[in-house]
Amino acid sequence: MPSGEGRAASREPRIAEGDDAEARLFTAAILTGNYVAARSVLHAAIGNGLGYVYERIVVPAMDEVGRRWYENRISVADEHLATAVAQTAVASIYPLIQWPPGGPRAVVGYVEPERHVFGARMVADLLALDGWRTTFASGGISLARGLEDLRRSEVKLFAVSVTLGEHLPAARALIQRAREDVPGVKVLVGGRAVAALPDAVQLLGADAVAASASRAVEVARAWR
Repeated sequence: MPSGEGRAASREPRIAEGDDAEARLFTAAILTGNYVAARSVLHAAIGNGLGYVYERIVVPAMDEVGRRWYENRISVADEHLATAVAQTAVASIYPLIQWPPGGPRAVVGYVEPERHVFGARMVADLLALDGWRTTFASGGISLARGLEDLRRSEVKLFAVSVTLGEHLPAARALIQRAREDVPGVKVLVGGRAVAALPDAVQLLGADAVAASASRAVEVARAWR
């Protein structure tokens, strides 16, 4: 694990040429803990839609934060600060969004003890905006609690995010139990660990894999 040495390196975000200036500004803001600047970027962009904000601004910024941590250019504390600022800025735009009335039920979450949860939160938000009555299991999905949520709520869609490869066995066990206890539920999986896994659908027992939040919405729409 990177130790945080090398933090004296330039803190200018290294976003690929051609990415939007909004992503650059947002990345700089969260890396320096500037909530006001981060919030301003998102509020200025929300007129383009929540999907635009997430996939053109937030996702590239969080990818950059992860890349800098992996390269040992920022510490774990820096990464946590950037994530917290980004999440708080995102929360500030919720009152600006016209959420549709609830439709079919969906539960979105992650396998305990997974703590990289921002991607799952974005999927839950975009599903809600697309007309799903979405529950985000923000405390993680344990086998007992996650399956109880499915049984009680007539859930039609179960989406699971897995960031770390070491959590794939727990995700598979959760999906197997869900299928046994909730016949007919559709299971969607995503996250960094899943993206790197060949034949993830077969290996995890899911119905589909989504490489992005917008793709998750497209796949789920066919199951409504």
